[in-house]
Amino acid sequence: MTTLTAQQIACVYAWLAQLFSRELDDEQLTQIASAQMAEWFSLLKSEPPLTAAVNDLENSIATLVMTPTY
Repeated sequence: MTTLTAQQIACVYAWLAQLFSRELDDEQLTQIASAQMAEWFSLLKSEPPLTAAVNDLENSIATLVMTPTY
């Protein structure tokens, strides 16, 4: 059971979709890989409907952080 309303979940999914709708610059990537964002992602993962999506997001961020830029 989730503590979020359907509207709140829809807002989170919209944010996730918007996040990767354009290329992130180095500053944005650093911000999204920050400890503060990790805490927020952890909170989101406590909501069962969001767990898989947030895990995928964290994996994508980790891949982006490790990918060299040219």
